[in-house]
Amino acid sequence: MYNITPVLQSLGFLDSEIKTYLSALEHGPGTVLDLTKKTHFSRQATYAVIESLTKRGLMSSVLRGKKKYFVAEDPEKLLAYAERREVDIKEKVGDLKRALPELKLKASGDRPVIRLYEGKESVLAVLNDLADHRFKEGNVILYEIEDIDTLFNAIDHKDFIPVLQKLKRFNIKAKGFYQGTPRGKTLDSIRYFLPPDVPKFKTSVTMYGNKIIFHTFEGKINTIVIESQSLANTLRVLFELGFKAGELQHFQKD
Repeated sequence: MYNITPVLQSLGFLDSEIKTYLSALEHGPGTVLDLTKKTHFSRQATYAVIESLTKRGLMSSVLRGKKKYFVAEDPEKLLAYAERREVDIKEKVGDLKRALPELKLKASGDRPVIRLYEGKESVLAVLNDLADHRFKEGNVILYEIEDIDTLFNAIDHKDFIPVLQKLKRFNIKAKGFYQGTPRGKTLDSIRYFLPPDVPKFKTSVTMYGNKIIFHTFEGKINTIVIESQSLANTLRVLFELGFKAGELQHFQKD
């Protein structure tokens, strides 16, 4: 005889539900006591199973005198239930496909990590982290777009000297766009200076490795650090396109 149990298990039936349904199907209408004797489940468990199967349309009850008898529905009902499940599963698969992009964003593999800091120490901390990143990862290019005048109005240039010397020892290379008065180079860098008619933006954006850092210099200094390899890769492409456009526009370069 064909073993139907694995099929019913795959449809989500519990072993107790399978045993009760098949027993009622084989022996015909019976009381709860009859079913407990055949399945060896407790009365409480049998009532719970009967309720579950009834909700699925696979068991029903009839009154004979003062006794209630329970009967398994025709196996055609079981097939109909399985077909309904198939339709439901297809719909859920469709829902899952639509939700997949959002679920992937939630995956920890490249889920952006965002941190917020305050004060000039956060700006210097980023540069120290860059030196540590260079030590661990090897050659690193620092990309940035920066309002130089606003930066040095907010932070004394002398505060940068120790960490810049550290970066120089590690041979950090910088490449970026700058607004304001050119100052002497500290790092090995390619610098494009924006035309004077470009509006002042009073911020800086720095990127290296998988980190993107935003500094704002109006009022209290705020630093936002975003760690995301995919976002960093995108910004790196934009920087490189900007450098090509800068060459075409003959931006001042040193």
